[in-house]
Amino acid sequence: MELHDLISDMRVVTVSGAHKGVGKTVLAELILHTLSGFAAIKITMSSVYTSVSDREEEIMVPEKDTFRMKRSGAEKVVWVRATERLLLEAMEKALTMIGKPKGLLIEGNSILKHLTPTIAFFVIDSTIEHMKPSRISALKKADVCVVNQRDGTSISRETLQKVKSINPKMKIFSFDLFSANRRENEDVKNIIKYLKKII
Repeated sequence: MELHDLISDMRVVTVSGAHKGVGKTVLAELILHTLSGFAAIKITMSSVYTSVSDREEEIMVPEKDTFRMKRSGAEKVVWVRATERLLLEAMEKALTMIGKPKGLLIEGNSILKHLTPTIAFFVIDSTIEHMKPSRISALKKADVCVVNQRDGTSISRETLQKVKSINPKMKIFSFDLFSANRRENEDVKNIIKYLKKII
């Protein structure tokens, strides 16, 4: 069975980002709090081995991304660790493990080479220098770009222009993803409205 057959009737939200620690999982938590009945798949790319797990002792490790997804309301969480060559095979296995959720959130960049989600998010911060090709490819497919204004830092006009030149069609929202009161931000409220409208 092909990947698109396994997700053809499912709402799929992807969360990708410019680099590690940019705020992908925080955005995933916000989305999972908003959309009930969703499962989640966390993808970690590996150069060495491939594994697919939904085992509680691996998923529910405090402060791991998978733990945070589950705590944010994901009905089921599967962790895919895969080499580029075996990613599709690993994803097909993961999709057989999630049951029949209302929808699916996938955190990872490389998966966007293999599917077109219902809505694709991409997270950046003040810099987008030295992005890997898989991340630029994910940015090109994004519907929404979230500029993470950590501690109030803003993105330069040049960086914003570069982002827009890579993908001029996407919507752009800016706020501090790590702020405790982020739900009060107008852009967050607008993202939630946008999500509910599309999903």
